[in-house]
Amino acid sequence: MLDEPDLAPGLGWYLDAFAELASCRSLAMSAIGPIPWTALDSYARRHGIAGEAFETFVLLIAALDAAWLAHIEEGRS
Repeated sequence: MLDEPDLAPGLGWYLDAFAELASCRSLAMSAIGPIPWTALDSYARRHGIAGEAFETFVLLIAALDAAWLAHIEEGRS
């Protein structure tokens, strides 16, 4: 990636999680859906993410997902 941003230490893990979770989104009638909450919950359980860390995880992954979906939609316009 040419425009890859510099991330604070520890944040790269969230990008890796986002990349893995992206495979869980629904694709129907050429519409790309968001990553399901159930996928986030399952991923967090597997990796021992709970409590406030889970809330942060969901918030950051959802923000990444919303930005990615907006980027895809811009490309379709």
